Amino acid sequence: MPPSGPPLLIARPSLADGHTRAAARSWLAARAGHYRAADPGDEALLHAVETSALGRPPIEAVARAIGADLADVYLQLARHWLDLAQGSADPRYLNAALKLLSVCLIAPLPATELAADTLARSLEALDTLTVHPPRPVGRRLPPVAETATKEPATMLEPRIAVLAGQSSRGLAQFLAAARNLPITGVVLHEAGQRAEPPDSAYASAWYPAPGSTPPRPAPEPSTVPHQRAAHRDWSTIAAHLADWRTDLLVLIGMDVVPATVLAVPGLGTINAHNGTLPGYRGMDAVAWAVLAGDPVECSVHHVTADVDAGHVLAAREVPTGTPDLRQAVKDTQLELLTDVCRHVAATGILPAGQPQTGTPRRHYRMHPALRQRLDTAPRPNGSAS
Repeated sequence: MPPSGPPLLIARPSLADGHTRAAARSWLAARAGHYRAADPGDEALLHAVETSALGRPPIEAVARAIGADLADVYLQLARHWLDLAQGSADPRYLNAALKLLSVCLIAPLPATELAADTLARSLEALDTLTVHPPRPVGRRLPPVAETATKEPATMLEPRIAVLAGQSSRGLAQFLAAARNLPITGVVLHEAGQRAEPPDSAYASAWYPAPGSTPPRPAPEPSTVPHQRAAHRDWSTIAAHLADWRTDLLVLIGMDVVPATVLAVPGLGTINAHNGTLPGYRGMDAVAWAVLAGDPVECSVHHVTADVDAGHVLAAREVPTGTPDLRQAVKDTQLELLTDVCRHVAATGILPAGQPQTGTPRRHYRMHPALRQRLDTAPRPNGSAS
């Protein structure tokens, strides 16, 4: 029987001592041949690797710190995940294997037969990867307007606040669409040091190259009060929201928000996501959906402590044949956010929504080689994507 789980510290090179490396080898040996489906240990280790310095650029510094023995473990893990990706038809493991291989190839170590074999198998996996034709969405939520109830005569107008990333390009568009809604203020969250270089393939999400689309006029400047908060200064953000007596908080262009902020708004916090939930939680959801042939669906969900896990309040499919899929996804997200805010303004409550059902699956940044393959892979009908 495989052990209960892998040593997750193997994902942190500075902590991957000899005992951890030996434990990782033992776990991999016990998992040999178990490639039909990932077990909880694979899922936990996938998350540990993808959220560590191994899974995001710049990787040169971490690669320089890897010794030959640790590189050997990473290459064995990459081979295991290549087999798992093929056996379980889960390309997330191919993605993680490519990241581990990249670190090992950059590391200043002598070439090995294991590295050459892992590289050859990775290239073969990319060559045989198929981009599936799109399938229709299986779930339908009624439009938010259809779920609205009559406003209680004694209800006070709810106060809606926005927490947005400082560089969010959707904020102005949302404020223009929500001009007649009771928006009491905006907190601009100043980003810290970038996790990746601006020229990195990870600097933005994958979308197909847009077709010819006319330029859009810029939204009119908003008169809503704006406040600024430094990176991770969550107490200041919470104080602004409390001062405004916020009932509903809308997130735009934000990463994970801590519980101290989520606890302030009386009705809760909402966020738009560019993937079907719970199957496409996490990052690069559009790319992963296109790769699998699943619908690209935007949704608005109630934000909870778990990432992308709250009730789905509104959802709408975006046709993948749209000339500018990136803009269509952004437009749909902002329209759904506005619809939910209108419902709250009219009723004083959130839409009922639906709990997430099905198997949750978290996705991560897509490796550049996989992105390139997504752009060029032949579809079953023989055409390129």
